[in-house]
Amino acid sequence: MVVYHYMSPSRSIVFAALLCLPACVCCAQSMEQQGLPQSPQPASTGDATLSGTVEDGDGGLLPGARVEVTCAGSTEVEISDGDGEFHVYGLPAGGCNVRVSDSGYAAEAVHVSLEVGQQEQMQPIDLRPVGDHSTITVIATQHEIATEQLREEMHQRVFGIIPNFYVVYHPNPAPLSAGQKFHLAWRSLLDPVSFLGTGISAGIEQANGSFSGWGNDYKGYAQRYGANYADNTVATMLGGFIFPTIFKQDPRYYYKGTGTFMSRAEHAIASVVICRGDNGKREFNYSNVLGNFGGAGISNIYYPASDRHGVGLTMGNAAIGTAFGAFGALMQEFVVPHFTPNRPGKKVSVAPPAQAGGF
Repeated sequence: MVVYHYMSPSRSIVFAALLCLPACVCCAQSMEQQGLPQSPQPASTGDATLSGTVEDGDGGLLPGARVEVTCAGSTEVEISDGDGEFHVYGLPAGGCNVRVSDSGYAAEAVHVSLEVGQQEQMQPIDLRPVGDHSTITVIATQHEIATEQLREEMHQRVFGIIPNFYVVYHPNPAPLSAGQKFHLAWRSLLDPVSFLGTGISAGIEQANGSFSGWGNDYKGYAQRYGANYADNTVATMLGGFIFPTIFKQDPRYYYKGTGTFMSRAEHAIASVVICRGDNGKREFNYSNVLGNFGGAGISNIYYPASDRHGVGLTMGNAAIGTAFGAFGALMQEFVVPHFTPNRPGKKVSVAPPAQAGGF
């Protein structure tokens, strides 16, 4: 039989306290022996955050890169997301080593120092390609630059037909080598339009009865054609290749294109006696002046005896050649560019800065 003993509330409370007292004493002794705090402590505020962006060396974002952050002997690993970004949380204060790597790229290591609770945003980390992905910087030589600019000049044609190779539209072109000067002259002489122009000039001379010593038959036309082409060849080779190579001068006309009308006109007219040397400086245009006199003198050799007048004819032809050169330069400065669709225009050259002066 079970006997229930009744106990009043006040007595039950006292009794319960007496029963729990030994247990509380034992618990307190146990906690003291284990060194545990008897009350909760505030959480640590030392956690830091590290963020950054991984790029491919050319400014492009690099997703999927492996980011290892080592702090106080512990390493956290993250993978950069689709925007090349990474975020590493819960890092302790102090120094941390960050190593970023990806397949096909050289790894990068960076050291950062974090403070308590700091949210550090790193500078973008560039990974450089390795092996077959290496970036190679190529620096063009002066000769290579001149070759490319000369190739562009070979496409300069008035109305898209008539060759206009001896005009420079680049603000500061690279100097031509002797071989490039010869190439420019030879290409001008062998252009089909040059043969056609020579034929038209010979036909006009025959129609006007010029150089009557050659007659007005087919043979006379052939002689006029040969003389015209010889004039063109001698003038081009002397003024465009031989003398420019000897005196190291540029045989081309430098288009100005800016400034007042008078300044541009003066620039054009002066070009028959002032040119730019291969060193970039303004010089007396020995190539053009001697080319005009040389061409006029040589022409006396193959023209009919009745049309040869010695020194007087040479001087006259040289003066005419100079006058035509000035007129042609004015046309190049003000008229021809509007009818040359393939000219480079205002394209900037990569050659070194020019010397002071208009040419």
